This record gives sequence, structure tokens and C-alpha cells, in this order.
Amino acid sequence: MSLTLVATLVGLGAAGGFAAGLLGLGGGVLMFPLLYYVPPLLGIDRIDAKTVAAIVVSQVFFSTLTGGIAHFRSGRVQTRMAVTAGTISAVTAFAGSVVSQWASERFLLVLFGVVTVMVVVIMLLPVPAGDEDMVIGAVPTLPLAVYSSLTGIVIGFLGAGNFIFVPILIFLLRVPTRIAIGSNLVVAIMSTASGFLGKLVTGQIPFLAAILVVTGAMIGALAGERAHRHLSGGALRRIYATLVALIAIRIWLTILGLDS
Repeated sequence: MSLTLVATLVGLGAAGGFAAGLLGLGGGVLMFPLLYYVPPLLGIDRIDAKTVAAIVVSQVFFSTLTGGIAHFRSGRVQTRMAVTAGTISAVTAFAGSVVSQWASERFLLVLFGVVTVMVVVIMLLPVPAGDEDMVIGAVPTLPLAVYSSLTGIVIGFLGAGNFIFVPILIFLLRVPTRIAIGSNLVVAIMSTASGFLGKLVTGQIPFLAAILVVTGAMIGALAGERAHRHLSGGALRRIYATLVALIAIRIWLTILGLDS
């Protein structure tokens, strides 16, 4: 493995980890396109989508573990909701990760494109009243279970998917932004651990590349959590929506063959 590739993997991991700590999105929504598109720009062979998904689920697990602990210590996690959602999504993530070994590269790209567009649409909904408060009401169990199950399946296939859950918590389940971000990191720890295990036992993870990305991610996650403290809920939502929208556009250009 060349020095350029080593530096690239560590640097991209740090970028994904920073996004995890700042926005609570696991980092996978950013890591997938970064690992898929950036290496060729640097003269490095493209990493195929299946390998990218396997590296991403490894990175997301460790960056969310680091960022989740930091947010929990700062009181931005609703433990009961997070554990419930995390347990459900962990089960479906394992199932999705095992089935993903038979998925084609195009299917993975289309799935990624569809869910990013869904996130952008959800974030166009009106912001709930009292969003800046740190007080959370009762979250309906059935909708939480359904959304957690679907999120887990996506995580199993892509190694990324927890970025779906933050807008669902904010706009559909009326959870304050900061609690949604902090709690989602705990959900991500549980669901990506399951997805990571599924890809591990089916031999899909390239260990050296994953270790390099994870190293950068854990450093980036701590820096992202520190930056989170200085931004308002509105600013965090705008950054989140803009990032996902740009990623959705890039993915769909590839799917439609318009990125040449």
C-alpha cells in the first residue's frame, strides 16, 4: 500500500469522523462518496462499492462510539429511546449486511441515491416548535420501531444509514435537534456494530484499509463534537441538509451516467 493511499484513507476517515461528531450522522453518508470518488482524483484505483460499504461500516462504528460517548457525557442523549431504536436497527442491520453480499454495485448506488433524496425531502418540513429546548416528550413506540427497522436495513447494505434517522427524529418524531444528534450516535453504535459483524463474518472487510480509516475517524469525531457545542440547532440543521443534498446530487450524476 502506497504512502499516498495511506494518507488518503486516514484523511478521509478524519473527515467522516468530524461529520459524525458534529452532526450525529455516523459519518457514513459522507464517507461512502469520499471513499468512492476521491481516490481516483488522486491517481489511485477506484475502490469498488462493496469494499467501500465494508470500510464505511467499520469507520462509522468507531467514530460513533467516540462521538457518542462525548455527547452522552454532555447530556445530549435520551437513553431509553436510543437503546430501543438501536436494538431494533441492530437486528435488521445484521440481516441487511449478510444479504448485501449478493447485491450489485448499481443497486447499492441507487439505494444510496434514493435515501439521500428522502432525507433532503424530510428536512424541507417545518421545524417543530421548541426545537432549541433540551426537553423531550414521549416518542411513539410503533413509528420508532418502523423507522429503526428501515434504517437498520439500509445500514446493513451500505455501511451508512444513520444519517436518515436524525431528520426522522427531528421532523417526524419531534425530538429536539441536539438530543436527536446525540441519541442517534448511540443508535449508530448499536446498529453499525451489528452491520460490522455481518460484513466481518462474511469476509467483506479489508482490514488494513479499515484500520487506517478508523484511526482518522476517531480523531475527527472528537474534534467534531467540540465544534458542535458552538453551533445553534438551526445552523446544524442547515449544514446537515446542505451536506446531504450535495451528496445526493453527486450520487445521482453517477447513477445517470452524467459525471464523466
